Amino acid sequence: MPLTLFVMTFAMSRGVPVAGLLFAVTMMTGVAVTLSTVAVLSILFRERLVHIFESRPRLFAAVSRIEGAAGIVLASVAVWQIAAA
Repeated sequence: MPLTLFVMTFAMSRGVPVAGLLFAVTMMTGVAVTLSTVAVLSILFRERLVHIFESRPRLFAAVSRIEGAAGIVLASVAVWQIAAA
């Protein structure tokens, strides 16, 4: 995490390493809670989502098209940014 490294370096240069460590611990806790929540919710709602998509194949097709279009847009923006550099 570049932000954490920057804050730690800044805190060390200012002579307050405890503030940098507290920030790093807070960032790590936030990341851990977020990832854990996503993992637990994906496990809990997996069966429900499978049932929804099996009972509504047109919904699944529409979601798939939207995801495909979003992927193409993201890839196009990436190629455009690389070509512009």
